Amino acid sequence: MILKNALIYIDGSLRKGALLIHNGTIKSVVNEKSKEDLKKIRSHNEDGIEIDCGKRMVLPGIIDIHSHLRDMGQSEKETFLTGTLAAAFSGITTVFNMPNTIPPAINAYQVKKWMEKAQNNIYVNVGFIAGVPREFNFDEVISIIDLGVIGFKIYPIGSLNEIDWLNYLNVQKILNISSKLQIPIFIHPDWPLSFEEKNEIYENYTLEQFPTLELHNNLYPVSMEAKYVNFVLENYYKIIVDLDLSPKDYPIVHFCHISCKNSYSLIQNALKMNNNLKISFEITPHHLFLTNKIKLSNPNYGKVLPPLRDEEHSLYLFKELKEGHISLIGTDHAPHTLEDKGQGYLDAPSGFPGFETYPLTLLDKVCRSELSLERFVKITSENPAKIFNLKNKGFIKEGYDADLIIVDKIPEYPIKSKKFKTKAKFSPYEDYKTTVKIWKVFLRGNEVNTEKSEPMGKIIRMKNINV
Repeated sequence: MILKNALIYIDGSLRKGALLIHNGTIKSVVNEKSKEDLKKIRSHNEDGIEIDCGKRMVLPGIIDIHSHLRDMGQSEKETFLTGTLAAAFSGITTVFNMPNTIPPAINAYQVKKWMEKAQNNIYVNVGFIAGVPREFNFDEVISIIDLGVIGFKIYPIGSLNEIDWLNYLNVQKILNISSKLQIPIFIHPDWPLSFEEKNEIYENYTLEQFPTLELHNNLYPVSMEAKYVNFVLENYYKIIVDLDLSPKDYPIVHFCHISCKNSYSLIQNALKMNNNLKISFEITPHHLFLTNKIKLSNPNYGKVLPPLRDEEHSLYLFKELKEGHISLIGTDHAPHTLEDKGQGYLDAPSGFPGFETYPLTLLDKVCRSELSLERFVKITSENPAKIFNLKNKGFIKEGYDADLIIVDKIPEYPIKSKKFKTKAKFSPYEDYKTTVKIWKVFLRGNEVNTEKSEPMGKIIRMKNINV
């Protein structure tokens, strides 16, 4: 197959050219001005298919490092099929899946069952992040790693495994495991308020009736996110000193969905002090573009953890993104049913779908010249491929997988959640204006954003050299 008359993103800029794709791999990238080059790749185009891209942008497929594909006891919210189809139609060709399944994926049996459920039921590539086995069972940890997981996830305010992640000894244990096995630990940073503190906030809410999303922000404040980030960093330093670790053996930590300048600054200061630290973090699109002041038909549609923050945080984080200080984006795609979200504030779960609004909001900033295309490609494709060692992904180069997204810039139109492929037909981005249309999406050279698409995604299995 040949993609011709395209504006191909190569090494930081768009170049007019053509791609030859064979057996799922990019075989040649040529300058279309050279008739000889085009003639040459046509002679090697075995299936004879040529697609005229009409001078549209061809970008590497998006890699989303944080999602909840549900299924496994929560198929009413989402299934592997519906979640990955939503990703495919969005230009997301690889996703990482989190372990808060029912039952939770905290042992090798459950992780294997989880992966088997995904087999032949995914439209894009999926990597799996496991929960930590109960009592830090080391043999179980090894068995889970042998299955090829990306890493382990910890939730301090909703532990999957009865491990208290507010206890510094437990945090040091998981960091020690990360150091020994060189496996990433994904951390949801949040330190819970006390029952008394929460009750006082809620009582004030019932008296004053301030907006629900502001209440949610007050119950899970920025200070508590920063407190947990600082708690992890302190124990990270302690592990390094106590075990006299060389940089190659430092624990690998990834902070999920950093939502405020408080915790962002703590991480950046740590990295400036020691650039050998194996620490990364992600920002979500909704913490860049939405605040707790948005008006929604149902405020619970914007209820998420961490909460939508005050505008000062979103403006600050977007500025840092534009200036090149943020390396990773994750959607935290977290679908729920309309019935779930229709409950009262206390009963409605946190989270909303994120796949189908991600490129429409972030790429829109590129089309409006508010964000550079180079920055977009780095944070959505190149950096996640590099940081998480995804082989042959994230770049448009010869020998790389033909995971590609073709983008059209069109007149402004509103986002409508009823058109989503996910089961979760609601969004805090309802009627958000975008100028982006995802024209075609390819996974290993196969078009995956059509109604005739088949689930051809593969499970990404990591090889851990220390096990």
